[in-house]
Amino acid sequence: MSRQSIKLAALLITTALLTSACGIGFNAGTSQQKASGNGRSADIGSIQVRGALIVIDPKKPGWGTFVGTIINTAPEKDKFLGVELYPADGTSSRTNEPLNNQVAVQFPVPGTRSLPLQLTTDVKAGTLINVLLDFKTNSAIPMKLLVENNDGIYSDIIVHSTEGIIN
Repeated sequence: MSRQSIKLAALLITTALLTSACGIGFNAGTSQQKASGNGRSADIGSIQVRGALIVIDPKKPGWGTFVGTIINTAPEKDKFLGVELYPADGTSSRTNEPLNNQVAVQFPVPGTRSLPLQLTTDVKAGTLINVLLDFKTNSAIPMKLLVENNDGIYSDIIVHSTEGIIN
């Protein structure tokens, strides 16, 4: 093979590598970032849900607490009306939490905001349960939420029964 052929082959290979890298982009793996963190996330209509899951206390079987952050991106106010559970998993829990524009509303906030859920005894840590998050204006958001024990990063989550809850 002549020197000129080797130079031409090297030039073609280099050009192919450079143009394919530019076409993909240097941050191709992160070009479509999703919300990170524990729990599930959803964006439906003007509502964003981040880090949603159910926390249970093995010492209080049959009870759980909704954990998550809800953000209203619409210019108008909305209200979070609660979590609907399928009857096989437990009883729905209602609230009337205002959702102002671009204000993150977290659940739970000790002493001020909690959303207790009465669950069946079949619901254990590691299972997924189907729920609907209800809103006054926005359509309901269906989610499949993970159930976690209140240990590790969730050790500060207090699971209540309905007595003594401040909503």
